[in-house]
Amino acid sequence: MNARTITALNWNVEKGINWEEAAAWVQQQDPDIFFQQEVQPGQLDVLAERLGMDGYIAVHRPGSTNDNAVYVKRGGPLAFVEEYEQSWAPWHAPANIAVKLRDIDGTLSPRQISCVSGHACYWSAEYRLTEAKWCSTLAKPGWLALHFWDWNSYRADEGGPWEGYADLAFVANRTYFEGGRRHTDDRPDREMLAAGYVEMGRHAAEHLGQAGALNPSSGYRDHPGRPKGPRYCIDRGYLSAELAPALTSFTVCDTPELRRLSDHLPLRAEFDVAQMRSILHRPAAMYQPHDNRHAASVHGHHPAAGGAA
Repeated sequence: MNARTITALNWNVEKGINWEEAAAWVQQQDPDIFFQQEVQPGQLDVLAERLGMDGYIAVHRPGSTNDNAVYVKRGGPLAFVEEYEQSWAPWHAPANIAVKLRDIDGTLSPRQISCVSGHACYWSAEYRLTEAKWCSTLAKPGWLALHFWDWNSYRADEGGPWEGYADLAFVANRTYFEGGRRHTDDRPDREMLAAGYVEMGRHAAEHLGQAGALNPSSGYRDHPGRPKGPRYCIDRGYLSAELAPALTSFTVCDTPELRRLSDHLPLRAEFDVAQMRSILHRPAAMYQPHDNRHAASVHGHHPAAGGAA
């Protein structure tokens, strides 16, 4: 495995409608790992074969055909380790797998990364907060995680103003009531940051000189009662702070063709393999259940590091 970079791609392909054309674009990007939202029944295996990847879909929850999935390139730099069902979810369950890095000699890194593809509830700010709070279970000391979600909410201090929206249901969906008034829902972002995660768009803009990493990712459809045009980035990626030095670029991919294919734009993240290898081989102190008769190890990974504690 001689690749110098690892490519992660995320895309909410609107209800899987234009999935064949979307798959052709993803294939051109040649990602090592692909996070997708709104996968429809029967599409996972077909997409996986088309992309030369192995697909892992979330446990299905009743009420919608939209599901989340993660795909890993066959023979690529990342190796699937384990899949975790997150059936606790109040709406769409997140897809959650763990991967390790293949070393040059074919062995796997001692540490692993929990990878999560999620679609936060569009109609309940309380559900979105619950979903973000669950993400903290993968943020414990020594654990590594990579999240890509359609958050249906905003970065802290973004979103609104809500005057001029005739679509009051949308305003109600994207806000929450507290202290006698409605507030823009940026709580999932605040929760992720409070748990210690780094948002990749912000990091790229502030530390890599990539201002376009903060570009809007949605709003490319005209909806009655809402202002026209893109406004904010509700599709966002977060990673453990320990992984941030490996991030070399973050892009909101934007072309007329991509805007035609979905109401969300793809996100593309690039990671330096050498940096990633250094991190995944770094000893990490973390809690592990152990028999008091034996010395506790402080190396390796928690056996349930992809799931909730």
